[in-house]
Amino acid sequence: MGIEFDIDRIGGVKGLRALEDLVRRAGDAALKHFQRGVVPEKKPDRSPVTVADREAEQIIRDHVLSAYPEAGFLGEETGSHGDGKGIRFIVDPIDGTRAFVRGWATWSVLLGIEAEGVPVAGLAYMPADDDFFAAVQGNGTTHNGTQVRVSKLGPLADATVTHGGLQQFTMTGVGEALIRLAGACDIARGCPDFDGYRQVLLGRSDAMVDPGVQPYDVCAPAILIREAGGRFTSLQGEETIYGGGAIASNGVIHDELVAALSSAPYR
Repeated sequence: MGIEFDIDRIGGVKGLRALEDLVRRAGDAALKHFQRGVVPEKKPDRSPVTVADREAEQIIRDHVLSAYPEAGFLGEETGSHGDGKGIRFIVDPIDGTRAFVRGWATWSVLLGIEAEGVPVAGLAYMPADDDFFAAVQGNGTTHNGTQVRVSKLGPLADATVTHGGLQQFTMTGVGEALIRLAGACDIARGCPDFDGYRQVLLGRSDAMVDPGVQPYDVCAPAILIREAGGRFTSLQGEETIYGGGAIASNGVIHDELVAALSSAPYR
């Protein structure tokens, strides 16, 4: 991806462990709200937000801005801080708020770190399932402390592909891509939010297709997938988290998948 990341830029292993503890603390605070139940509010874009989203993001933001005063910050709820030209922390305090408010355990807390615009570290915590994923560029991806690797299955015709919600396809104008996906792979299963990427990381799925996403949705998943041996691109195959959509795969089927989802008729 064009750079080599020095973990000392975030305080080395000690700094990484502090960030892992921070994400766990934010997730555990949200979990208390999840267990009690919350009433969501609607943001201007009609997406839901809860007191748990705001509390979890504030916990992470306060620590990051104190521990890394020169770093940038981007959070779904509190927006951007700093110029983001060097190290930037990118946070989705509850990825899957709709799942959260309906009692599904598939929500997560995501913290990604980019350096010079490239994802270099990622943490994903699913408190309701007690699942924790971590990756730093060049060091692989772990799931609850154990290294994980994506599958090696191919071709696409034999693959299982997870995907985001149907409205993600229709509202972003790529509804036909879902039909092409159904014809191109062995089985396509709806599995929105980070849970779809989790299935790829655990080898249960061979790819995740995720239209209509923001950088805070995919910064952490991008580096987690790459460090587990997979590929992460936009829907058009660009190596970016700023393409408005994402494909994460085991790498074996990636080019086939990009082609199958393109505007050209599927054959």
